[in-house]
Amino acid sequence: MNDQIVDRIPVIDIDAHIAEPEDLWISRVSRKWGERIPHVVKARETKATHRRLFGSSQVQLDPEDDIWLVDERPGMPTTLFAWAGHDEPWPAHVHSLDAAHPASHDARARLAYMDETGLQAQCIFPNLAGSAVYFGMARREPELAIECCRAYNDFLTEWCSVDPKRLIPQVVLPIWDVDLCVAEVERCTASGHRSVVMTHQPDAYGLPWLADPHWNPLWAFCQEAELPICFHVEGARELPVWPDYPPTPGLVKQCVMGFLDNTDAISEVILSGICHRHPRLKIVSVESGAGYLPYLMETLDWQWINAGMRKSHPEMDLLPSEYFRRQIYGSFWFERRSGLREALELYPDNLFYETDFPHPTSISPGAFEFSETARSNLERKFASLDVPEEVLRKVLHDNAARVYRLE
Repeated sequence: MNDQIVDRIPVIDIDAHIAEPEDLWISRVSRKWGERIPHVVKARETKATHRRLFGSSQVQLDPEDDIWLVDERPGMPTTLFAWAGHDEPWPAHVHSLDAAHPASHDARARLAYMDETGLQAQCIFPNLAGSAVYFGMARREPELAIECCRAYNDFLTEWCSVDPKRLIPQVVLPIWDVDLCVAEVERCTASGHRSVVMTHQPDAYGLPWLADPHWNPLWAFCQEAELPICFHVEGARELPVWPDYPPTPGLVKQCVMGFLDNTDAISEVILSGICHRHPRLKIVSVESGAGYLPYLMETLDWQWINAGMRKSHPEMDLLPSEYFRRQIYGSFWFERRSGLREALELYPDNLFYETDFPHPTSISPGAFEFSETARSNLERKFASLDVPEEVLRKVLHDNAARVYRLE
C-alpha cells in the first residue's frame, strides 16, 4: 500500500496531556477559599527561584514565568510540560500559555493538530492536576480538596465536549477516601468519562498498598462499569536522582526509570491476586513503553513456576502471562526496536499506541532529531518491522476502541 498508515487506520492515542488553563479552578471553586484556590501568578511575585521536580533535581524559575500557586504554595510553571514545538533543550520553556503550542491547552486547536498529524482520538491526562495535588490539600482541608478534584473533572468534561468522540476524558480520583473515589467515578462516568487514573503506589502517600482489600470497592465498581484502570507513570515513590545532576540528565534518568517502574504496577496486580479476584477488570500501563513486556512476562512465569505458586496458591490457576493476556494492556510510542517486534508478536491484543503530547518525551514537532508527529513516527517505526496489517489495525485502533468502548 502507498497510502500512509494514518490515512487507512483511525489511530487512537491513549496518552496525551493538557496544560491546565489559568482559570480552571478559580472559575469553578467556591470563592470562600480565597487565595488557597489553585491559581497562577508570576514567579517574581513569590520568593520561589527554583522548582523541585523529582529527587533532588531542580528547575530554575524565570521571574516572568507564570507559575501555579496550590494551596498558597509555589508550584511548577504552567508551560513546563507544554514543551511541544520548542527549539531549545528541556527545561527551557516559554513563560506563559499564550506562547505555548496552542494544542497544549486549547481543545479546538488540539483537534486541528490531531487532524494534521493523523490521530482520530486521544485519551487526556492532566499535567498538574493529578490525584497527588488534591491529596496534599486534603491533609489540610478535605472540603477544598474534593471541591478542586471535582472542578478538574468537570473542566475536563467541558474541554472534551468540543468533540466527545475524539477527546476522551478520564476520572482523577480523591484517593484519600475510597468511598469518595467510587462516588466520583460514578458521577463522572455519567458525564462521559471512559477510564480512571489511579496511582499504583498509594502507600507512598500513607494510604493502604494497592493490593490491600481497602481498594476492593473501587476495583469492583470499575469492573462492573467496564472502566479501565490506568496506571500512568509517576513519582509517588521518589526515584533516586543524584543531587548534582543538571535538569536534563535528571529528566533522562527519571523518565527511563519511571517507565520501568510500571513493571511494579503490572507485577503487583498479578501477584497480589487483583486480576484473579476481578477477572473482568481492565488495567492499562500508560507512558511506560512496551519493549520490556516479553522479558517481564517470561521472568514472572519462570519465577511463578520455579517458586511453586501452583502448589502454594492453586486458586490462581493462570500463569502471569495469561493474566496479562486476559486483562492488562501496555502502550508504546518511541520504540523502533527494543523488544517491540516481539511484544507485537506475543501480545497483539494487549498493546496501544500513544504520543504523550505535549511532554518533553512526546512524539511531537520540534527541532531535534527525534522530533516528529504521529504520522511520520508510525511510518518510520513500522517500515523496519514486518507487521501484518491486521496487527497494525489492532494496536493502533481496535484494541483501544474495545477497552475504552469508543465508537
